[in-house]
Amino acid sequence: MADENKILYNSFLKEKNIYNLNSGYWKRKLLNKLDLKFSLENQYVTNKKSNGKNFYDGNPIFSYIENDKAFRIIQENPEDLSSYNNIKLIDAWIDKLYKSENQQIPELVISLYLTRETVDKTIELIKEFRFDNLNKENIEQFL
Repeated sequence: MADENKILYNSFLKEKNIYNLNSGYWKRKLLNKLDLKFSLENQYVTNKKSNGKNFYDGNPIFSYIENDKAFRIIQENPEDLSSYNNIKLIDAWIDKLYKSENQQIPELVISLYLTRETVDKTIELIKEFRFDNLNKENIEQFL
């Protein structure tokens, strides 16, 4: 596997401290590269159980909502890579997020295995989505 496709934070689902480092990596990277203003109000999906305890499953590893658009990053289990042939390292689609019964907004969902290359593609996808240059038809050209 080439260096840009080397899995980062390989044990993030097994070790809570690695998961937290991984989550922090996404925050730093996206806030820096996309000039996002992160707050609890912008994080529309939290990784908390009803009892208030965190859960660590990678869905989402990061979520963000702004200006009637949202995006969510799902980080897949790296162990799956040894179980399947020809697996895609990144996939994306546009879904609908229901803010209320009467209001829905577009949500970019990105599912990936964390590598340097998938981080770069994620940043490009989000940039295009934020500036209305991404739609269901042209997602594949970014992947």
